[in-house]
Amino acid sequence: MTYQQVISSVVALLFFFSTGIVVAQTQDEEFQQLYEEYLEINERLQQLQQQALQNEEVAEHYEEYSSFLDDKIREIDPGASDLIQQREETIESIEEAQMGGDMETAQHLQQEYQQLNQQLQPYMQQAMEDPEVQERRDEFEEHLIDEMEQIDPEAVPLFNRMEELSRELDRMMQEQQH
Repeated sequence: MTYQQVISSVVALLFFFSTGIVVAQTQDEEFQQLYEEYLEINERLQQLQQQALQNEEVAEHYEEYSSFLDDKIREIDPGASDLIQQREETIESIEEAQMGGDMETAQHLQQEYQQLNQQLQPYMQQAMEDPEVQERRDEFEEHLIDEMEQIDPEAVPLFNRMEELSRELDRMMQEQQH
């Protein structure tokens, strides 16, 4: 290989890598924009959900569904009852901390809550296979979404856009891994 061929190969490789980086940066920018939109929609939907849960009827459906799910989990494994109790106590402590303005404690308790939920996750997944649990979840979700639509008619289009963004972000991540 001559000196000129080596230089040409190096230049070609540098060009290839630099265009690859530009493409990666473009994808990253596009990914970042889509991800930011996803987060904005998610935050908006969470706010709508919290507002909807202020409705007494929606809150009752949530309590009914939640209690039913917890009962199913206890049927699956009576030992999970302690985790459920700890989770309930943690929720109460989070609410107390938030009402008292102690956000640092609330944040710490939120992490505890997430850990408890992770421990309960296998039981929840198993309970969710039960058709009656699914039916009650669907009823609750129907009431929740109806109330969210009453608050903001854009709720369902926002859900749809969020799903669309989720699929697109997943696709982009898959492409970057290959």
